[in-house]
Amino acid sequence: IDELNGKIYAQKRLDREDRSAWRFLVLATDENGDGLTGFADVLVEVRDINDNAPKFLCTSDGCFVGHVPENSPADTSIMEMRATDLDDPKAGKNAVLTYRIVQNVRNEINLNLFSINPATGTIYTVLRSLDREVEDRYLVVVEAMDGGGLSGTGTATIVVSDVNDHPPVFTQRVYTTSMAEDLDINSEVLAVSATDGDEGENSVMTYSILGGDDDRKFFIETDKVNRRGVVRLKKKIDFEKPHERTFNLTVKVEDADFFSLAYCVIQVEDSNDHAPVFFPQFYDVGSMFEDVPVGTIVAQVTAVDLDSGHNGKFSYSITPESDPFQQFLVDKSGWVVVADSLDREKVSQHRLMILATDMGSPALTGSAIVLVTIQDVNDNGPEFEAPYRPIVWENTIAPQEVHMNDTSILLHAVDRDTSPNGGPFSIRLLMLTSDVTNFNLTDLRNGSAMITALRTFDREQQKQYLLPILMIDSGSPPMSSTNTLTIIIGDRNDHPHTPGHSEFIVYNYEVYHIPAEHESWEDVRENILNYNEEGGGEQDQVRCYFHSPLIKSSEGSQEEVHPGGAPPACPHGAGPAPHCAMDFRNYVARIIWEADHDNLALPVDTCQVYCTEGTGSGAGSLSSLSSAFPEDDFCYEWLPTWGPKFKGLSDLYHRRACDSD
Repeated sequence: IDELNGKIYAQKRLDREDRSAWRFLVLATDENGDGLTGFADVLVEVRDINDNAPKFLCTSDGCFVGHVPENSPADTSIMEMRATDLDDPKAGKNAVLTYRIVQNVRNEINLNLFSINPATGTIYTVLRSLDREVEDRYLVVVEAMDGGGLSGTGTATIVVSDVNDHPPVFTQRVYTTSMAEDLDINSEVLAVSATDGDEGENSVMTYSILGGDDDRKFFIETDKVNRRGVVRLKKKIDFEKPHERTFNLTVKVEDADFFSLAYCVIQVEDSNDHAPVFFPQFYDVGSMFEDVPVGTIVAQVTAVDLDSGHNGKFSYSITPESDPFQQFLVDKSGWVVVADSLDREKVSQHRLMILATDMGSPALTGSAIVLVTIQDVNDNGPEFEAPYRPIVWENTIAPQEVHMNDTSILLHAVDRDTSPNGGPFSIRLLMLTSDVTNFNLTDLRNGSAMITALRTFDREQQKQYLLPILMIDSGSPPMSSTNTLTIIIGDRNDHPHTPGHSEFIVYNYEVYHIPAEHESWEDVRENILNYNEEGGGEQDQVRCYFHSPLIKSSEGSQEEVHPGGAPPACPHGAGPAPHCAMDFRNYVARIIWEADHDNLALPVDTCQVYCTEGTGSGAGSLSSLSSAFPEDDFCYEWLPTWGPKFKGLSDLYHRRACDSD
């Protein structure tokens, strides 16, 4: 302000858009500032000039964004584009705005899609040509110009919203797949998919089965996440039913307003779910003779497998348990034939288990029973009922009945064949050896016979007799067999002892000599082991076994005889016996073992007695070496006249002939 004239000046450039009015107090003082003072209230208004261009100011998110449904008709209001001009709207036309689109969108025929109201900035559709599925968002540049010619631009975003104007469409018209017959319930069979050009709720699709599944074998579920339909198995499929081998399903997909159809062809593949089945399962083929030739047909079995392909092919076999001797076989056509000779006496009835095993994986098996009864033929001759070993005692007065065992005198015959190929039998002796002349056989005509000994026997001359017995059955033609009956001659104690001549060593290795001339039997008797046998006869005295290491003394010398060497024998005959040395304990043990195990050596009435007598025995001697009479009182010259049974005594004592006087 000028102090003298009161003119007020602006010291800075004023901006009405910053401050449109200034108000301040002016003070005036006279007398050079010392006098009175007056006040004035000054209001300065800043007059607008057109110094601000219009601006499109966005104060929030989503401004200048308009939404319009697709397919909207022409002149549909979409949005308003409002610009701001900071100039004074009251001052002329500085703030009067006019709108126009400086960058529009054109369609395929070069027509603008949008228009704008110049005064209000409202944007409209020009044509009914918006398609969200073609373009869902447009950008339009709008210019706002004030009255002074200043302008500004802004961009309008026009979003085309969806309407349900597209039906869902399957990705394929026809879907094909295959599935196994044994697929589990709820398993996925097939997946179908469709597309919908719309979005949001307008694109929500639902799948269903319209036809081709009268038995409700399938169901379809909608997978909203993956926008597909999954066909699943609801009930088991049976390939063996012809109408369940192929399914042609009609599948529907729909949204809120539209739908479309597709077809699903499902081929069912056979699984090995049926075992072969025999018709019938039991075959009773009757009987056949046991002598039928190999290759004879027994029966034909038939099986059926409802599966197809390899699953329906099968082969026949016979279980080893039902045919342990492999006497039958079955071919690929089911013919059961004889593969080996039959024997009714071994197996009289065959219960064959026939198997039919298919080629599936895993293989399944069916079974049937073939019952074969074997009819007897006369292929076995008679035989002894038991392994007879009868005993006839020597010196028994003839005739005598021969006992077959302890309880019976009858010899029984049996035949493994059945009647009429069995008994009654014809039984007789065959005159093939001289042994037969000593016996007679009586056929009782009831499957048994009785044998009679015709003379008295001497076991020392012959211990057994072999009788060939012919037995003939009643078959047609008859079968015969020859069985040999061994008759043992039992031993009687009809021979006295023969004195022995031996040299042996006792456990203290002292050597005792038994003089060959019998000078000192009494001295020997009282100091060594004596052996006495009751029964058995003199022929038993020829046995002399040595199985232990021996020490032999001969003429004052001794040597060891090993077990591997040949045991010395006790010689018998005329003249004095040589000395014979042995381990006497082992000798006695051997004799006991023979008596227990060698049934032919001694008869059952033989008793062997072993005694140990010492010089201090008060019981006296039981030995036959002891005698109440001196040996010189005996006369032996008559022994050779007694026959062969006394030959041993005669050879031993012939030198002690009695004095003829």
